[in-house]
Amino acid sequence: MAMKNTVEVVIAGKVFKISGYESAEYLHQVSVYINEKLAEFQKMEGYRRQTSDQKQLMLNMNLADDFFKAKRQADKLSAELEKKEREMYGIRHDLVEAQLLLEKQDTKDKETAEKLESQKKALEKERQELKKALESQGKALENQKKALEGQRQSSQKKLEEQNQAAQKRLAEQKRNYEGEIERLQKEIRDLQRTVARLEEQTSGRGGSYYQSNS
Repeated sequence: MAMKNTVEVVIAGKVFKISGYESAEYLHQVSVYINEKLAEFQKMEGYRRQTSDQKQLMLNMNLADDFFKAKRQADKLSAELEKKEREMYGIRHDLVEAQLLLEKQDTKDKETAEKLESQKKALEKERQELKKALESQGKALENQKKALEGQRQSSQKKLEEQNQAAQKRLAEQKRNYEGEIERLQKEIRDLQRTVARLEEQTSGRGGSYYQSNS
């Protein structure tokens, strides 16, 4: 339970002891407020002509007026505060919904990001596999190229050897043909000389005749 505070205050030049559960500072502020009100009334000539009871009544009415004005202001502020709180509640509700939507979107984005990352890894793996396959095919093609080059060189060498052998055979056949032609030409010349001799012999006899014994 709160402790009761008792303080001495000066009101209208007199010392009073007042008690309350509020703080001593607050009680002093109340006494200052009353002194300010009294000082305000003392400036009014009509107030100074009033009796003590009338002065007390006027003071009480003004204090009550201040209280009700302050209360109306407080009620107005309380109503505005309540309205603001309702608006804030609506805003907070909208914020909560927005937060839930954001969290849902974040979850969706996270799932999408994970899916994209998975697809990226799969594509990277496929790319690596294709790269290895291409490298393997490249090596195989290089080996085939080397093998074909070896075959081409071997075939070219064989063709050159066959060409050389063919040229050698042709040269040999040519020599043989030339020798045969030369032999035939010699025989022709010999035959021509024989024919010429025969013709000479025949023409020298002067047409001799042979008689048959039959």
